[in-house]
Amino acid sequence: MLDLPVSTRYGRIIAKERICDLVGADAELREVFKTQVERIRWTNKISPATVNIAQGELVEEIQVVEITLRTPVPDKRIIPAVRKAIPYKTMFILLNGADVSYVVHHDSNTAFSSILPPKLIGTDTDSVWANFVIQIGEIKVADGQSLDEQITVLKEREKLMRKIERLDKQMRTENQPRRKWDLNEELKKLWKELESYG
Repeated sequence: MLDLPVSTRYGRIIAKERICDLVGADAELREVFKTQVERIRWTNKISPATVNIAQGELVEEIQVVEITLRTPVPDKRIIPAVRKAIPYKTMFILLNGADVSYVVHHDSNTAFSSILPPKLIGTDTDSVWANFVIQIGEIKVADGQSLDEQITVLKEREKLMRKIERLDKQMRTENQPRRKWDLNEELKKLWKELESYG
């Protein structure tokens, strides 16, 4: 499990109904919380007041929220709803029986998860949060790049990989030799572009 200083412990249960009220959940989402979530517990607060780190410029404090699930694969709306209700950077610990996973959302469109617990590394709240994202996302930040720049590169690389897969599939099903050749040439260009991402 997560190894954080005792001083960061918070241990407050958050009522599922309260989360639903805060985010204006409809009846369907309320039912999802009722059937899939057993308990939501705010386990830790990481800030200059709770651990020996400085205040960052971007991250005020980091919350750790534990969600005990009744199902192995939760509805994709659960974490965004809890994130919306808690106005801080939040790391989630998802529990389902003996299974544990750690989830962070770098931004509204980028989430990372891992079964390995991250370590508290950094001198201020910004660097601690960045290191949580790096560890959980298994991101290798290239020299001279920021975490945001590296994540942008990863997103571009993923987008290019999806394009290559679609084009490869299209080329394999194409019957016209000339069109097949054109698709293959375009595919070669995309592979070359992908190589530039390292």
